[in-house]
Amino acid sequence: GGERQAISIGRAMHFKVKLLILDEPLAALSVRETREVLRQVEKVRESGVSVIFITHNVYHVYPVAERFVMLDRGIKIGEVYKKDASPEDIIEIIATGKMPKTLKP
Repeated sequence: GGERQAISIGRAMHFKVKLLILDEPLAALSVRETREVLRQVEKVRESGVSVIFITHNVYHVYPVAERFVMLDRGIKIGEVYKKDASPEDIIEIIATGKMPKTLKP
């Protein structure tokens, strides 16, 4: 569970990677484990590592993300910075496949 994710993130920090790709790292984790993994992700980001966080749950990643790129079957349908979009805006892009007119592209 969360321990395996934390070990993977710790290993990335130890080897001083420049990019960390996490594919659904919070799937099937408890609330406590989720919080710990997100804390680790934030620590990695603060150390200067770029993180690609693949998830279906906007609310999980929103606190630690700066930018969101939404894909549908591998095709980009939207891209926004957190400062410009709420979680609900991002969900709308995912649901409709279109950028709301109120958001900057």
